Amino acid sequence: MPTAPSHLLYRAFRLRLWQAMHDAVPQGEQGVYADPAELPPLDPSDWGERQREAFESPEMTAFVDTLRVDGKDVRESLLDDLATYHGITPDQAREECLGWERSSADEWRRAGASDGERGRVEFYRSTRSWAFDLCWWAYLQAEGRADASNVMALRFAQQHVIGRRHLDFGSGIGVTSQLFARSGWSSTSADLSSTLLDFVRFRHERRDDEVTRIDLGEAGLPAGAFDAITAVDTLAHVPDVYATCRRLHAALGPGGVLIANFDIREPSDGTAWHLYSDAQRPLFDLRRAGFVPIGSVGYGLVGYRKARAQGVGHVARSVWAWCVLVSPARRAARRITRPALRRLAAAARRRRG
Repeated sequence: MPTAPSHLLYRAFRLRLWQAMHDAVPQGEQGVYADPAELPPLDPSDWGERQREAFESPEMTAFVDTLRVDGKDVRESLLDDLATYHGITPDQAREECLGWERSSADEWRRAGASDGERGRVEFYRSTRSWAFDLCWWAYLQAEGRADASNVMALRFAQQHVIGRRHLDFGSGIGVTSQLFARSGWSSTSADLSSTLLDFVRFRHERRDDEVTRIDLGEAGLPAGAFDAITAVDTLAHVPDVYATCRRLHAALGPGGVLIANFDIREPSDGTAWHLYSDAQRPLFDLRRAGFVPIGSVGYGLVGYRKARAQGVGHVARSVWAWCVLVSPARRAARRITRPALRRLAAAARRRRG
């Protein structure tokens, strides 16, 4: 039986190895979502400890409650949200949820998003498909078919943040803000997508949730206004991570916490809006913007404490981050180890499949 310190080291090693394998073989096109109603019974035997704790927690009960409306279950509620808002049937809403990626690729092409920033902004401002994607993703989390990222983020914030002022940056359909608001926080949903924010307003008003909203296409973030910022699956869509993280740094009060990840993907038609296939450079930009990692959250999310972004200490931290993330020696080491990590990832997929 391993001692407690050795057990913690083993868990840390497994986490780092899993992350390295994931970075070596980022996911390409996702394809059609699975429908939990058509899947075998849930098998939690290969869940990690954080997923198990999150799924069994009071915060998960609160998360499920944020999704339900008018006494319906989660599936019925989310499909009713989409059907009512878009003027379609629940069956049509389900089909759009399952095939959202194809619709999103069409929207990306119509906006000319591959041609530059103007097209990308047009895509984000006007996307319709992402509401279907994010509703279904929330449903999968509630069913235990996806990592409970929102619940993990709340649980981490409750343990590491003193204040209760929350911002969800890249808020999508607003479920993270709902969860924080129902857990005693004041919460703000901020997004560049005006279409998603309109849907957020509709969902929040249906459920009587009091959440402030910021349209990032029309307004900036107030300085020092938040104690915790979540950016779940958001920063991979940002073309200038350093500038964005400087704005998040300024929006946090002293000692505030950012909870974020980089959802990297292999380039393809179905991942065009994921701007990075390697997390090292954007991660370095986050670190040099003035954030210091304080712990793993789960789902690839990491908690970062706001630190002073100037002075000798900041320079030293930035140099260290450069050495371990993007220096020539580090890039050379990754080129050497990537083939072995890809083989390990393939073996892990065969074992689980």
